[in-house]
Amino acid sequence: MLTNKSFYFVLLLSHSLLFLSFYLFNDLFWPLFTLSLLLLGGISFRKVKWKKPSPFQLLIGILSGVFLYFVFLLGKTLMLALFPQFITQIEELYTLVAPVKAWHYISLVLIIIPGEELFWRGLVQTELKTRKINYPILIAALLYMSAHLYAGAFLLLVAALLAGSVWGYLYDRSGNMVVPLLSHLIFDLFLLVFFPLL
Repeated sequence: MLTNKSFYFVLLLSHSLLFLSFYLFNDLFWPLFTLSLLLLGGISFRKVKWKKPSPFQLLIGILSGVFLYFVFLLGKTLMLALFPQFITQIEELYTLVAPVKAWHYISLVLIIIPGEELFWRGLVQTELKTRKINYPILIAALLYMSAHLYAGAFLLLVAALLAGSVWGYLYDRSGNMVVPLLSHLIFDLFLLVFFPLL
């Protein structure tokens, strides 16, 4: 378990890095976000539980990622029907985070998605659970959501809270980082690469 100071420091570090990536230097989003998640994932790696996944765990990882995508597709459709002005936020967010160059795709799959899961589920959620904090999955998801405030997109906050809760539950239930990692990978590939919501 980290000391309180160390735990608060890594939370502050995550916010600082995402503030730099999403807001202050968003013209350098991809290099900064990649380096940020490389750092956060690197400091979290030893906290993570890995096991060879069973076929059932692989299936759950894949299906939950697909399910989350369709939840967000439905949510986006309803949101735009009620609040059409949110289309501007979605367009701006996709302009910022959608991979364009070949190295963006490599970074997304090999650094960003693993880094987020290692840090938010592997380190933050584990620390909260170790400290006997009530509702560690929800608190970790709220912290994950809060670090995305700097993107200025309401739908991203909703996505981070809902998806973070699902991935946190998958990690807690399976005790295996492969499951939420696979779910996150499928979700992001659908959302950003194969079937963007625009």
